[in-house]
Amino acid sequence: MIASVLSGIPFPVWLAIGCVVVLLLNYYVKQAVARAKGAVPAPRDVRMAGKEKDWNKLNEHHTPHLSGKRQDMATDPQARLLAPSMVYSLCNDEIVNRLELAQPDTMKAMLERDWDITDREGLLRQIYSLLRAGHREDFAGLRERCARPGWADNEIARLNKTADSSMEDWERRWRIRRFLDNDRGIQTLDFAAWDLIRAANLTRAGAGLGWLSEDEAWDTFALINRALQHSYSSWDEAWEAYRTTRWLWAAEGDVQTAANDLHDRNRGEFLLGASGLWTAIPWDAPYPTTRFLLLDALADMGALRLLQPSAWSYASAWEQDLDEHARTRAPMSIGGKPIV
Repeated sequence: MIASVLSGIPFPVWLAIGCVVVLLLNYYVKQAVARAKGAVPAPRDVRMAGKEKDWNKLNEHHTPHLSGKRQDMATDPQARLLAPSMVYSLCNDEIVNRLELAQPDTMKAMLERDWDITDREGLLRQIYSLLRAGHREDFAGLRERCARPGWADNEIARLNKTADSSMEDWERRWRIRRFLDNDRGIQTLDFAAWDLIRAANLTRAGAGLGWLSEDEAWDTFALINRALQHSYSSWDEAWEAYRTTRWLWAAEGDVQTAANDLHDRNRGEFLLGASGLWTAIPWDAPYPTTRFLLLDALADMGALRLLQPSAWSYASAWEQDLDEHARTRAPMSIGGKPIV
């Protein structure tokens, strides 16, 4: 009876059924591959907020491109060095464990648009600026001033009196309020990851565009990894510091903050989830000792800038170490003192 029923189904119907089966199989295979690369279904709170489609788009956006197997990165020294740059590689369609760019022209345009970097010299100066101070210097200074009795109230009152309040004034008020409320624990946060991970992205971009030699790039990655290990105890801690400082930096209002939070929550799954990239790379995996080739290049340009004595006591151990190595390469004044 069943056979007779099936034999009576027209061929076009069978064809349609076959197409549906193929599409479903293709969909589920893609889903399985994506999960193996770190994608996870939208969490319940994301679905309840009506953001499941946004989450699924982010899964596609962040699905990593790998050379070889994920587990092989555990013993690959280049993957360990590149790990900090993977935060941005996920968004740029790069092969995360190889030092190359998927779209050099797009990266070059981004550097000019967002960083005002158009050549090797500008790139070196910007990487050095991030390593020396970056945004963390400004954020730490604002945090310290907010802790002074009455300073925040007076500063907000001053900003409120401005007739034509600028975006910069709005951001400053927003950040002051965040510090006063200790929002997201920023009173005790080490902001360095935000600067170091961006420096890693610039290093990768510079190598891909030929503005850094591979030797300079790998050595600078070693310097960045060393600084991260001095500042944090795990990938989880470094990621939390990065994304929280990014939130503080963005200061773009509630709607954009929610979008940024969803983006970084999804990106974090691909880095630190069960099948995450950083989960596959031991935090304490060995990497080469840096030779500070970046400082050599900056010395040739006359671009080294040393810490003032007043800033030395506030600098972290790795910042002091960077400064000490800069001093061995800095030109000397007539009085025998390093130029600052």
